[in-house]
Amino acid sequence: MFLNKFIKITLVVFVFFPFRLFAQDTQINFSGNIQTGYNLYNNYSYAPYFSNDTNQEFSSLVRIIIDANNYNNLSYEFHALQAYNYSDVDTGVDARSLSMLSIDLDGDRIKNSDESAHYYIDRANIKLALENLDISFGRLAASFGKPYFWNLFDYYGSSYLNQEYKAGIDALKLDKSFGNFSGFNLVINKMDMIIQSGSYLENSAIKSYQWLGLERDIGFLLRGYTTIKDTDYALLYKSEPEGHRVGFEVDSEIGSVNVYDEITYLWGTDRISMPGSYQGNLLSNYFMNVLGINYRFDNDLQITVEHLFNDRGDSDNLDVSNIRLKNGVNTSLNKHISGLSLNYEFNPLLIGKYDSKFAWKDSSHQHNLSLARSLRDNIDFIIGGQINIGDRPKGNNWQNPNIQSEFGNLTNNYYLKLNCYF
Repeated sequence: MFLNKFIKITLVVFVFFPFRLFAQDTQINFSGNIQTGYNLYNNYSYAPYFSNDTNQEFSSLVRIIIDANNYNNLSYEFHALQAYNYSDVDTGVDARSLSMLSIDLDGDRIKNSDESAHYYIDRANIKLALENLDISFGRLAASFGKPYFWNLFDYYGSSYLNQEYKAGIDALKLDKSFGNFSGFNLVINKMDMIIQSGSYLENSAIKSYQWLGLERDIGFLLRGYTTIKDTDYALLYKSEPEGHRVGFEVDSEIGSVNVYDEITYLWGTDRISMPGSYQGNLLSNYFMNVLGINYRFDNDLQITVEHLFNDRGDSDNLDVSNIRLKNGVNTSLNKHISGLSLNYEFNPLLIGKYDSKFAWKDSSHQHNLSLARSLRDNIDFIIGGQINIGDRPKGNNWQNPNIQSEFGNLTNNYYLKLNCYF
């Protein structure tokens, strides 16, 4: 109880900390951005998932950023956001994840089933830079790992409304270096842990069963890294909502080709039976591995190829895999998926991106294409879309959808974005 109150009071103090810095010899930088987006969903014919042939979604987000440095090894980061979202998609307005926040620091202006407008604090942290040691505390971003499609070392937060920024978490973060090529990272935070005591909710918004057995507890991540003969290595341990995860990463160059691999193992899961008539358990111990290569051609075309092995995927029972995915304890429906990404700069003002994924068991595939055009200084216009090809579900209801393929389960969508930076 005392720890919870201390964390909440400290975070509130950090929100107002920059005003104290105005009275000191401090460099303060103001910046921000405005991001607006429109999505059009072209649904396939399947009544349990979709009630309309098309759906649309509009979002707008303003981010105000304050960075302060008092030239005495002390710096501060503060992000205040105002978000608006309208959606007639069956799943409704996406909600921010609060699972790693000790206090929300937000407020609602509009809160309807299809429309929301709210403000919140996404960053409020202080950083003390000592010799070979950085100590950060407050609401901050934490990110590790290399892969483009499936980053097994990156667990903290996700973007909200397709932002460019990761969501902030309330944590203590230590970055310690030993020389120029070795060190460790430590992150300590409170998070929602899955426990054996609980029940399932038939959640019609996400079209799946949702496990309600959660308990707040202290979790942490410890990552050690080093470089030996131009090859980077990293070891990781992390508390997960469903158990404990250990991992190993290697990143090297073979000629001019970048090759990397991440492997993790999760253990210590509770035995929680699947809902309804489904057999098996929601959680299990399992391996995951991502092998990738990256190469940049002389004409600035960059290609990335990755392959995911997901031991938790059940290619013979995609409905079970889907329940795990919707509960946040699975990465894909199938065991084996490959991804290809192409990034090409036509000129400094026009950048094209294409990526695709292929599920080997059911031969379904996904294609994403976007073009980003710089209209003028600090203003970007982006147009893109996602096409999902594969066999569609055949069930009579979403409780038993009888999913036939990884990507045939998903709808197609097309989008427009306008980003302004200041």
